Amino acid sequence: HFCRLRVSSVSFRVTTPAMAAPAGSLPHLRLWYLDHHFWRAECVRLCLFMGGVPFEDKRVGYDELYGSGMLTFGTFPALEVNGRSIAQTHAMAAYCGKLTGHYPTDPWLQAKVDEIFGGLTDATDLVTGTMGIRDPQQKIRQRQQLCSRDGRLTMLLSGVESVLAQNGGNGFAAGDSITVADLALWRAAGWLSSGVLDGIPTDYIATCFPNLWKIHRSIDSLPKVQEWKSRNPHHYRK
Repeated sequence: HFCRLRVSSVSFRVTTPAMAAPAGSLPHLRLWYLDHHFWRAECVRLCLFMGGVPFEDKRVGYDELYGSGMLTFGTFPALEVNGRSIAQTHAMAAYCGKLTGHYPTDPWLQAKVDEIFGGLTDATDLVTGTMGIRDPQQKIRQRQQLCSRDGRLTMLLSGVESVLAQNGGNGFAAGDSITVADLALWRAAGWLSSGVLDGIPTDYIATCFPNLWKIHRSIDSLPKVQEWKSRNPHHYRK
């Protein structure tokens, strides 16, 4: 069985982001990905949308992705900036966070945002590593082991939970305002809780990681996030 922690009731406060780049200085942005709301792309899309920064949301097939010339590492998503590529999620998110004011100016808080992205990436790699298992029951058993009390996924997400606790458990990943790390955590928690990953209980995050679930709930309640979801109803059915 996965860990059992009691989630207390929480309240949320939303503060405005730091000053973003002036509109006249903004680059032409194009986000290359599939038509999917995986956190690696969605945190970048949502960061730009919430920050009012125009971008072209290129949701295309594999052939067009590989033919885009933007996949520096042969992986996606990728962010095209005035015809040049940024091709790692963390770098894309940090860049867009700086454009929109959703990335801290304080070096310590910057490091905490970066730390969240590192932890999320490690946790995601564990889960996606099970997708090649052909036997459905073996896949379920492997995922159950990962999210058991002593499982490696629980260990990594406990690290994320610890970073959030270090920030006071205030509903933000770093400091006292929304950063792109909060947007990544929102979508990653939604993915892990969605039921699409057989073997990972839908209440795993809410039960075991209350600070992470608190961020998920607070971000999900924002009007701009609800607007984004309403614009993409095929991914966010109620």
